[in-house]
Amino acid sequence: MSCDECRTLRAELADAERNGDKTKAVDCRVLLRRHPQHDGVPVESKAEQWVPRP
Repeated sequence: MSCDECRTLRAELADAERNGDKTKAVDCRVLLRRHPQHDGVPVESKAEQWVPRP
């Protein structure tokens, strides 16, 4: 499920990544992570898919 704010933040994140604006991209990921849950399911961001390398 997605709300208007989620869609806006994801679009801003994609735009920031395309333009190499790392600061804006991090800001968007933080805001997505802090965004309220929808139907009991946390809103996922790309940062949550990151796996550290050994």
